[in-house]
Amino acid sequence: MQWKENGAWVSADEKRVKLDLGTECRERGYSYYPYTVELLPGERTLVRLLLRSNAEEDVFHLIPCCIYGDNNAESVHFGEFPLLTAERFDETGKEDPFRSSYWSFRADRAAMPLSALCGREETVAVTIDPYTEQEDGGFLHNGVFSMLPNGCGVTMGYENAPISFINKRTPGPVKSEYVSSARACGRIYVAFPETEHERENPRLAIHHIIRAEYLLRREMPKHEKSAREAAYACLKSFTELNWDSIAMEYTNRSCLPPADTVLRPWRNVVEIGWTGGGVLAYPLILSERLFGEEAERLLSKARSGEEILEQIVAAYNEKSGFFNDLTHPIEGSGSPVNGWWTAFGLTRDVHCAYNVSSALHYLLKSILFLKEERKDYPARWLKRARDVADTAVCLQRGDGAFGYTFSISEKKVVDWEGFAGCWFVPCLTYLYALTGERKYLQSAEKGLTYYWEAVRSLTCCGTPMDTWKSPDQEGNLAFLRGARLLYECTGEDKYLEALKDAANFEYLWRYGYRTRPDYKPLREGWCSCGGSVTSVSNPHIHPMGMIVDSDLYYLAAHSGDSYHRQRAEDGTNWILQTLELYPQKTGYGDYGVLSERWCPSDGLVIQRDSNGEPYSSWYSYNLWAASAAFEEVCERALEELDTAAHGV
Repeated sequence: MQWKENGAWVSADEKRVKLDLGTECRERGYSYYPYTVELLPGERTLVRLLLRSNAEEDVFHLIPCCIYGDNNAESVHFGEFPLLTAERFDETGKEDPFRSSYWSFRADRAAMPLSALCGREETVAVTIDPYTEQEDGGFLHNGVFSMLPNGCGVTMGYENAPISFINKRTPGPVKSEYVSSARACGRIYVAFPETEHERENPRLAIHHIIRAEYLLRREMPKHEKSAREAAYACLKSFTELNWDSIAMEYTNRSCLPPADTVLRPWRNVVEIGWTGGGVLAYPLILSERLFGEEAERLLSKARSGEEILEQIVAAYNEKSGFFNDLTHPIEGSGSPVNGWWTAFGLTRDVHCAYNVSSALHYLLKSILFLKEERKDYPARWLKRARDVADTAVCLQRGDGAFGYTFSISEKKVVDWEGFAGCWFVPCLTYLYALTGERKYLQSAEKGLTYYWEAVRSLTCCGTPMDTWKSPDQEGNLAFLRGARLLYECTGEDKYLEALKDAANFEYLWRYGYRTRPDYKPLREGWCSCGGSVTSVSNPHIHPMGMIVDSDLYYLAAHSGDSYHRQRAEDGTNWILQTLELYPQKTGYGDYGVLSERWCPSDGLVIQRDSNGEPYSSWYSYNLWAASAAFEEVCERALEELDTAAHGV
């Protein structure tokens, strides 16, 4: 036990700091010791419990949502986000404020409040209740930290150090909450690889600890409206509010309450996949099945899912063999590929795998749905889908990698490094289901095998183009979907194993407990449990994790493990609950509107209202975010409809 004295960590006074360590409890795959730390009244300080691994080399540090090893330090641009490294200087010799051998965060920054060290033989971790109740009815925030070479731990009280990580490229001063007297509880874990699969991939042992803590801490979000009601509200909002009849485009919209609550366009959405049209096209098509003539009536005012897919197909680039990243250039740019992400400096004048494969994914998913519904679709959709897929297969590296960016003037990979290409795996599996051509199945299998290593080692990095190849949650969604589809197609057990690994990696980003956000609209009545953080670079919950809830329900059914059903239900309930914040708690919009940013802790709380008051979200109606929610609630509503029709 240590405490802060004159700005330095020193051994704590045993007369004032009491550690009560309980007896060992053994479970399958792990054991743990419950503990209580008590600080008796006196001078304000921080108290920390520090664990060290016996191994100094090959230790992988983990704080969910915050630290995954060194956070891919070798590939990261100067001044982006926290990197756990002893090297404080970048390749030019400039000191980077985001490079440090020690990082400490508020515990509720983590999807599970723990810090862990994953070694070859064992994984050790320590958890802490994120809040300590006070006699006056208030509470204190506790913390978690990682320290090189082999230290991890928790703090009573907290300190954001060596800086406060507010947002990518946005460091802030050290922020802390010292305590004069308090009591905190948690558990110290030791987990061992249990199966042959875990022994080959020992970092997977952390998932035993995450699961154990989840079962202790879960608090499911509550909602009032059904998935069908939510789906109709989303459809209505897209067609009557989001659609700009002057520009003839779907949009992102914003306002600044309380002075201004009118949502006005701030960007037309012309992207084909990620953050763009494809993610909306698919749920719009689902809504036609759900609402029939009413959906047709609403869509007659805007653009249907089929019309969006026509735009994507028309964006095919004969020279590169891929879709252009935009349906048409952003005003003034003249480029068919340079979207909003270009401003972040990682990609320019190239096709991005994330955009192209996301668009292809939703095109093929829509074709499969229409085929299952015995509805016609244009033959050119499948032809262009095959053209793009054939290019991906042609360029696929021998080890299975698909690439991160591609030339726009020839069939060539420009940058191989990154996880984004994994989105081609579910695309190729869909295409195999549609055509029966084994080359697509073989390519998908080879791709999944390649990307599986990053999932097993907890190092999925480099999917979104605005996060500078940080560890992220979004790429694994492709792996999770791909593993599920390959298991469906082949019945091979290894793909069920891959699906479990992907689900467990998702849970390193998906909150398993309720946090206490500092500001409106989340301060009262909202529950973080089930919401997933986007990346280390963007410290907020976003709705994209919900698109794999169907796959998690599938995993629960085929593995017989109710844990995955609980996790899926959390996601469904989280999105239904969050939609219901509008408009009473958000102060703007209507039911069916959704922002992309939900701040469960102190990260990315950069929005201010017109009075200058902090706001734990964003006054923005983001098309892609609302589309992810729309997809989830449509699939749940259709599932309920089919279940009722079959009398199950």
